[in-house]
Amino acid sequence: MLQIRGLTAAYGEHEVLHGVTLDVARGEVLALAGPNGAGKSTLLRVVSGTLPPRGGAVLWAGRDLLKMPPRERARLAAVVPQARRLPPMFTVRQAVALGRTAYLSWLGALGESDRAAVARALAQTDLLPLADRLLGHLSGGEQQRMLLARALAQETPVLLLDEPTTHLDLRHQANILGLVRRLSRERRMAVLMVMHDLNLASRFADRLALFAEGRVVSVGEPAKVLTAEAVRRVYGTPVEIWRNGDGRPLIDLVPEPLPSARPPHR
Repeated sequence: MLQIRGLTAAYGEHEVLHGVTLDVARGEVLALAGPNGAGKSTLLRVVSGTLPPRGGAVLWAGRDLLKMPPRERARLAAVVPQARRLPPMFTVRQAVALGRTAYLSWLGALGESDRAAVARALAQTDLLPLADRLLGHLSGGEQQRMLLARALAQETPVLLLDEPTTHLDLRHQANILGLVRRLSRERRMAVLMVMHDLNLASRFADRLALFAEGRVVSVGEPAKVLTAEAVRRVYGTPVEIWRNGDGRPLIDLVPEPLPSARPPHR
């Protein structure tokens, strides 16, 4: 189990996270949702080790990931970031192979098991036909799938995703999130992902944590967390909640009434 315990973090003097505590079990997908600036992406940055916390711990099998050397931590947690800095002259296959860096010897040569892991990740993300294409020639959605493939190539027990459906069309949104959910079960991965689309989070996450102002407001199954009152309180806008065939909530904005027309002044 991934255990996040009392995490506090800040940018300069501005504290962004206030004692966040969460658990993510193996084989589970936990989605983080909340308005912009709530601290969701900051939490992922702390858990991944890119932002030092002011306090707290991130435990896996009783060990603190934040106190591990980067190479050792990279064998336990893989990250699909929101921001992309991709070398345009790398091919897709070369970029995905970077996910094997933590396993390579000092010579840096890929072994048979590394090449097999890269091939699996390319196939799982539907990128085999694009394996030899340069990154600079990819669409935004194709780049997003490449980043997921790179993380899958690490073959870690923890997967962290920051808005993984950004730039994806509807088909690839469903395919990628369905893949993440299936692999979480098959590989027994603990998956923590930031989601802006509450309906996608409701459909693909096992549990959901609502964030507001750097704190967890509520956490549990989507059907219990996504109530009209909770969403209105966190997002500051009224919504209606519907239920699909399996009981998962669907969120619909309540349209604001149009202002009444006034007669022109004479």
